Amino acid sequence: METEGKSGADDHGGEDLVRSAKCGVRNRKPGILVLLLLVCAGTVFAAQDLPLQQKLAALEKATGKFSFAVLGDNRTGDDIYRKIIGQVMERKPAFIVNTGDQIEKPGSREMWANFWELSKAVTVPYFFTVGNHDIHPEVAGSEQTYKEQVNLPGNELYYSFTAGNSLFVVLDSYIKGEDKKITGEQFKWLEKVLAASKQQHKFAFVHHPLFPEAGKGKHHGNCLDRYKEERDRLQALFVKHGVAMVFLGHEHVYLRKTVDGIPHIIAGGGGAPLYATDEEGGFYHYVLVTVDGDRVSGEVVDVNGKIRDRF
Repeated sequence: METEGKSGADDHGGEDLVRSAKCGVRNRKPGILVLLLLVCAGTVFAAQDLPLQQKLAALEKATGKFSFAVLGDNRTGDDIYRKIIGQVMERKPAFIVNTGDQIEKPGSREMWANFWELSKAVTVPYFFTVGNHDIHPEVAGSEQTYKEQVNLPGNELYYSFTAGNSLFVVLDSYIKGEDKKITGEQFKWLEKVLAASKQQHKFAFVHHPLFPEAGKGKHHGNCLDRYKEERDRLQALFVKHGVAMVFLGHEHVYLRKTVDGIPHIIAGGGGAPLYATDEEGGFYHYVLVTVDGDRVSGEVVDVNGKIRDRF
């Protein structure tokens, strides 16, 4: 098994936590087995209360062509998010990755409950990237609440998993004292994960963009580009280990740009208020990526079902 993350166990008290059918949510219902429907690489797996490690093992063993969906920054855009999720599930992805800001107010259990209600159509593993609206260093208990709500590998803040011939690395750009950086223990962990990987394709996910563009969003100069030395070190690591694509959020736009041969794709159109005109990428959307042997391709689909970009 090649799933890794920083070690650490959560203390959720004596109350039994039972995972629901959506990979990611925990429901406080003691002793109830929940039917999980896991759709992976064209094969349907049904099991009672399937543990996280089994879900990950099923993805790791996937063979042949598979697809995954990427979206982010849904926050309080409930109607848009619900519509996008419905469209995503019609495409039958093996799993979904959210690039962060699943909710509006860090630590709000009510908003998490609403998020899971809106996400009930999801019957495949759902992975999350920490956004600044999900956890905030100045909001006491918000990290613990996040960990109570999600069911993800490792320390649940940054982690990796594999699907077929591909490695997926999810990073946390909002660690207290290291916000808008990938540094310290997390960077050391990332170096080891990338160096040890034998997967043909490698994908990275982080909420704050490395290279936001001025005039196409609101956060140019205040994302990972705020600390250029650390940003450049991270980009160099991606180049060194042949990362295929980097997916990002935070800017409520769609933007694809290639840096050092690596596409950086901002997929921040999941429902929150948009930051640009339609022509500049200000439209609600998701990204569907298909891995087929040596080939990786993608298409960007707006909330009306129109394909807006292909790569």
